[in-house]
Amino acid sequence: MLRYIIMGIGTFLSLIFLIQLFRGKKYDNMVMNLDGGDFPLHNLYGAGLVWSSGKLFKFKGKRAMEMKQQAGMLYPTQYAEYYANVSWAGAITLGFLMPAVTLLFSGILYVFWYYIIAIGLFMTIYMVSSLLTNMSTKVKDRTEECENQLADVVSSLAVLINSGMVLRDAWKLVGKNSDGALYKLIRMSCDNMAQGMSDTEAFTEFARLSNSADIRKFTSAMIQSMEKGGGELTIFLTNQSSELWTYKRQKMLQSGEKAATKLLMPIMLIFFGIIIIILAAAFGGSLFG
Repeated sequence: MLRYIIMGIGTFLSLIFLIQLFRGKKYDNMVMNLDGGDFPLHNLYGAGLVWSSGKLFKFKGKRAMEMKQQAGMLYPTQYAEYYANVSWAGAITLGFLMPAVTLLFSGILYVFWYYIIAIGLFMTIYMVSSLLTNMSTKVKDRTEECENQLADVVSSLAVLINSGMVLRDAWKLVGKNSDGALYKLIRMSCDNMAQGMSDTEAFTEFARLSNSADIRKFTSAMIQSMEKGGGELTIFLTNQSSELWTYKRQKMLQSGEKAATKLLMPIMLIFFGIIIIILAAAFGGSLFG
């Protein structure tokens, strides 16, 4: 009886999904070029876009605002809402499709139905949460990478400007030094300057995209130094370079201590495992000695 109930629910959910997928054919052009790594099974997101256009799964509230902000840091501003919406639609799509497929397989392979449901539930939660947090994770990773590269950038800027180069040319030259996250943002700001954006606006946008309080603080102070004159800027960059290298060394030491702390638990487990083996061997020897 249970088998037929599981099969019935799975079939019902699958039919609903297929209907929504058919209705979502009009969105095929919107999702066909998405990156499969970031958006798994993106060709099926039309169903999720249909659901998100209704009242029940409408993309709104705090979650929508956060995802749009995150998308605005990773993609061109004009496409931020699009990427936020397809991420939401993908989460709805997989959140409906995975349980339907899981129940169908549970009915077909009824002997293992509890294992299949457990695995299906885990995969559903994992895939949905991955889509909802993917942009947030990318922003955090990029922010951390940018902060790690800041000391190198400021040090290079200080050397170039002390040698007589103007800030815009030095900024452009530093951006070509590496393919790291911070250097990519520098090149992006250079492109903005080339398209007519003022230096101040380009630096402000650069700080926003980095999503780092340290970089925003540095950029704000740099803009103030620019406004006061070239001499102030040279002194500021030299002082900032020294401070940032000191901060970077402290941060690396803290990271090393955290890594050592994380290793403590596996070491303790291995140690207790060795003690148990020794005690077991000693106990076994006393029984048969």
